[in-house]
Parts: sequence; structure tokens; C-alpha cells
Amino acid sequence: MNDDIKEYTTPSGQKRFKFLLYVGKDELTGHTIQIKKQGFKTKKEALESYLNYQLKVVKGEYVPVTKSKMRVTDLYDRWLELYKTTVQESTLATTEKIFKNHILKQLGNIYLDKLSVSQCQTAVNIWFKDAPKTFKRFVFYASKLINYGITMELISKNPMKKVILPKLERDNSKFTDFYSKDELNIFLRDAQEYNFKYFMFFRLLAYSGMRKGECLALKWSDIDFKNKTININKSLASGVKNRLYLSPCKNKSSVRLLDMDAQTMNYLKEWHTKQQKEMLKLGMNFLSNDNLVFANTKGTYTVLSKPQRWDDAICKEYGLRHIKVHGFRHTHASLLFDAGVSMKDVKERLGHSNITTTMNIYTHVTKKEAKKTALNFANYMES
Repeated sequence: MNDDIKEYTTPSGQKRFKFLLYVGKDELTGHTIQIKKQGFKTKKEALESYLNYQLKVVKGEYVPVTKSKMRVTDLYDRWLELYKTTVQESTLATTEKIFKNHILKQLGNIYLDKLSVSQCQTAVNIWFKDAPKTFKRFVFYASKLINYGITMELISKNPMKKVILPKLERDNSKFTDFYSKDELNIFLRDAQEYNFKYFMFFRLLAYSGMRKGECLALKWSDIDFKNKTININKSLASGVKNRLYLSPCKNKSSVRLLDMDAQTMNYLKEWHTKQQKEMLKLGMNFLSNDNLVFANTKGTYTVLSKPQRWDDAICKEYGLRHIKVHGFRHTHASLLFDAGVSMKDVKERLGHSNITTTMNIYTHVTKKEAKKTALNFANYMES
């Protein structure tokens, strides 16, 4: 035992005593836990302290500093290593942003043993103010993190479960993030005049209903000009540190073969030729079918935020009503319903995993159809 107590000399020449006591191993990291103490003026003082700590260890009363002084951000670092192995990179990137920009910003520096319902409630109120439509996701992930701490026996309870979630006032405004048939025709006419590449992108979204990421992931090998089909089998995603990569489609239903109209395919042929000429001017041979349909000037992936800028530029130039890029997918669904296509067929074309998703997203269309149904019934009864 005395061998654990050492004498040493301070930089000023004074004699002092220190000890090193082995406690065990951290169950999570496998690292050795030791108690290091120094600065004792006599060997007797060092021995008394040594025996006190040894007794605490034997009784199971000693709590390592790393455990008692662990902050929420420290718990997050441990949890993240495990979480990384369970999700796709795009999901990981989104989760990391949520923690960095919101959760850790409000709770990161709080010690686990001091984390209270009051502190969680304050954080939730701030999240609601900053992001009223998405704050519940922050609450979900914060609670998930704390539950991990409970599982690891680093914290005894989850104060996030006792917070009161602020209620967002119901938005009764009419859904308008889609174009009518006439609006779409005007937009595409103007887009074609403005920039053929931009026009081709939005024409494809509006006439196929594909997602932005699916469209940006397309290679010429996915386009079958002979059979007038487009093969949707992957999606462009943004990963950690905004790394662009090809990911599997959103779900099994998203993998689909889309039949396309002849005119859209003719436009694609025209774009294929134009693209090859443009790339040749930039010093690139773009004859391979393995090339991207919407490559950037370097021949690689176009960043996911770029189409929104194309959309903004066209609307600003021609004074058009603005909808989001995803609104062109809504537009496709809306016009399919207008054309009398069944809910089931719309679901399959859009690549939704279930019919409920289709119905929930496009209630603005189904309501219109419901009115038409009621009118048709009344006309039938009166005839």
C-alpha cells in the first residue's frame, strides 16, 4: 500500500506526497479509471486520503469525476458514435445539425446531474420560437439522448418527458404550393427562354413527379429513349460536412420505372445534345451514358440547393408566382387528379410507400375532387 504513495519535489524545491489508486475500467470506453491526488505535505496526510478513497471504492460509493461531471455535450459525443452505425449518412448529417444548431446550443454545457425540467422547458420554448414547425424533432432527439444516458446509468430520469409542448396555432390558410395547368405552362415557357437546362429540370419534375434528389441523381443510362421510360433507382443526398453522395431511394416504393410522354423525351434528347456541346467547350468529353443528366460545370453533382436558385431567378425575371422546387411534385400530383387518375396510380407514380401519405400530402386536391363528386351526385339525382 505504501508503494502507491510517492514523494516528489515541486518546481520550487518543496517536498510533497502523492498517490495513484486504481479503481477499475469504464464500462463504456474500456479506459482505466484511476484516482490521482497530490500536494500532501506529509506522508500521513496522503495515507489518510488514500485509505478514505479506497474505502469508498470498496463500498461502491466512489463516482468518477468523468461521470459526476459529465455534461450533455459529453453524453452526445458517446451517443453519436453508436448512432452513426444505425442510420444513413444523410440522416446523420441532419441529426448533427439539429444538435449543433439547437439542442447543444441550449443544453450542451449543463451537467447531467444538474439537468432539470425547468432547463428543458426553457430550451423547448426557445426551440418553438426559432422553429415552430419543426421544434418537436428537437424535443424528440433531446429525449432520445437523455434516454441513452439513463440506459448507460449516467442519469436517473428524463426531465424532457415532463416539459409542456407549446401549441402551434392551426394554419387555416389555403395550400398554394403548386401550379395550375395554365401557371405551369407559362412557367415552363419562360424557363425555356431563360435557360434550357433549368427548363429541362423543371419540365422533368412537373411531368414525372420525381423528387429533387432523384432528378439530380439521374444518369443518361437511366433514360430509355426507345421505350420512353425513366428508371428511378437512387437519390442525391447531402451527408456529413455537406458531402454529396448517391443514396438508395427513400423507400422500396420509390424505386420505379416511369413512363414519360413523347414531348418530354424529345426535350431530353435536345438537352443531351446541348449538354455535350457545353461540356466540350469546358474541355470535357460527355459522350458516356454514365454521365449525369444535370451535372455541374465540373461534370459532377449539382448541389441540392441550386435548383431553388434557378426557380427564384426565373420567377424574378418574369414576375411569376413563386412555388418551391418541391411544389412541382405537388403540381404533378394535382394535375394527375385533375386528369382523373386514381389515388392508387398517383401513389405509385410518386413512389409513396402507402396511400395515406398520398392522401395526407394532397388534401387540397382531394377536397376539390370531393366537391366534384357531390355535384355529380346531385346532378344525377336531379336528372
